[in-house]
Amino acid sequence: MKNIYSFIAILLALSISSCDIEREPFQDLSDDKVFADELGIEAAALGTYALLKKNEFMRPYHFHGEFGGDNIALSGSTTDHLFYMYNYQHTPTNGHLNSLWSGCYKGIVNANKVIDKAERGTPRLNHVIGEMHYLRAFFYFNLVNIWGRPYAQNPSQNLGVPIILDAEPDADNLPPRATVKEVYDQILTDLTSAAELMSEFKRIDAEYNIYASEQAANALLSRVYLYMEDNVKAEEYATKVIDSKNFSLLTGSDYETFPTMVPEKNSEIIFACRALKDEDDYGWYAFGGMYATIDGVGWGEMYASESYRDLLDQNPSDRRHKFIDPQYEDGDEYEITYSYEKSSPVGSKMFQMYAVTNNGGTWEYDYNGTKTVSTEMVNGNTLYFITEGENISGKTYVRLTKKMPVRQGYPKYFVIKCSNQEGQPQLFSPVISRLAEMYLNRAEARAKTGNTSGALEDVNVIRERANIDTYSDVPTGKNILEVVLEERRLELAYEAHRRYDIFRNGLTLDRRYPGTHDRGANPLLTVPATSPRVVDFIPEAQILAQPNLVQNP
Repeated sequence: MKNIYSFIAILLALSISSCDIEREPFQDLSDDKVFADELGIEAAALGTYALLKKNEFMRPYHFHGEFGGDNIALSGSTTDHLFYMYNYQHTPTNGHLNSLWSGCYKGIVNANKVIDKAERGTPRLNHVIGEMHYLRAFFYFNLVNIWGRPYAQNPSQNLGVPIILDAEPDADNLPPRATVKEVYDQILTDLTSAAELMSEFKRIDAEYNIYASEQAANALLSRVYLYMEDNVKAEEYATKVIDSKNFSLLTGSDYETFPTMVPEKNSEIIFACRALKDEDDYGWYAFGGMYATIDGVGWGEMYASESYRDLLDQNPSDRRHKFIDPQYEDGDEYEITYSYEKSSPVGSKMFQMYAVTNNGGTWEYDYNGTKTVSTEMVNGNTLYFITEGENISGKTYVRLTKKMPVRQGYPKYFVIKCSNQEGQPQLFSPVISRLAEMYLNRAEARAKTGNTSGALEDVNVIRERANIDTYSDVPTGKNILEVVLEERRLELAYEAHRRYDIFRNGLTLDRRYPGTHDRGANPLLTVPATSPRVVDFIPEAQILAQPNLVQNP
């Protein structure tokens, strides 16, 4: 811990033109020299942003939030430890989680240093200190959501993570795990201070959403209160961001291509971790590289799940189809695809495919002779189904598409929501908060406090932007919370929300769709919110370094 500070040689990145400037790395400078003026303080603060941006933090941060949900399906085995976050067969030696734990605490201690050494005074300095309170809260929020149980599950008793607020923590006297409630209380304290400290100074527009801001703090407060089920506060802070008028929803083709934009050009972004072209492109090892192979770059192994695509396909005009990129073989071959339940493990599924030909406007396939693909219209959409085939029982709906390449029997439905910034295949600036989430946070809070009309109003803002029908009332067979969470799933997919949205609401993760989550001993196809596996093991390396840490069961 004594060597945890990362005050990097940031002077090279600052707009200083003198040829004679002494470019000493900050780790070689005394605190008195680093914190002697605003320039040194801001440079020290940039070290915390650098830790946020590092692939050692950002990659496992994304893996945990998204790969532990139901929007994705791994198409084969992998030796990467992300597999254990995907299939819930946890291990205390997961390298990604050890990296995430270490990265969070490095960021926390860096922020502690600036908060402790920088004196409040000018609006500019106050803003920098406020940014550190925001980033410290963000790191703790990730830690407590990964290693602490959901807030709704007895937060005063369940253990969270150690709270370290010292600028120079003593390696021989590190605190034990605080409770989940204590960690959340610290997060609220930091974010409230952050919003207050950043209220008087505004960065230039070209930088506004790539650094923390008053509205970034309010946005995260909205999310934190939502996780705490303080729905009145969640609505209040979401409304503050919406009513600030600092942000506007992208529309049309701008929305469909927003991952290709730099955050500064995206009016919807509240805060994003800016990736620089050519400097921050992790190529194959960017998390977008797990979702898609683009121009020969990326593993392309983790696809949009069948259950997510089924939900998306309910509205063929939905603009969010643009974030899914099905791969097709060259030529004019077509096929039908459906999934069927395997004999083992019970509930697991696999894909079945048949080649089809168009005979005078009728699609035909071969199964013990020529069979016909039937059609029906539902809500203006043409649906295809068959009644005969392998593992068929009654009417089975199928997808009819051009022939798709497969990986180990899984059709390649690439996800491109985390790729293609500025034309580079796997460059992307991870989004921490954007305006659409604020409407959905408020919709969920309103749904839980009985404001059905208000919740529908917010959901309809998102649906209208997506170019799909809006709701005049809650659809038959659903309740208002289900409507909101469905829209939240569609809109915030592949942004590291889904795992937490399931478990914090006391729901069960449903993996009864094709994917290799059914591999290994005792595969978990469904994971209830009360399962021990909802919470990860503390990395073994951290337990060995700090024996007073109590391991999760």
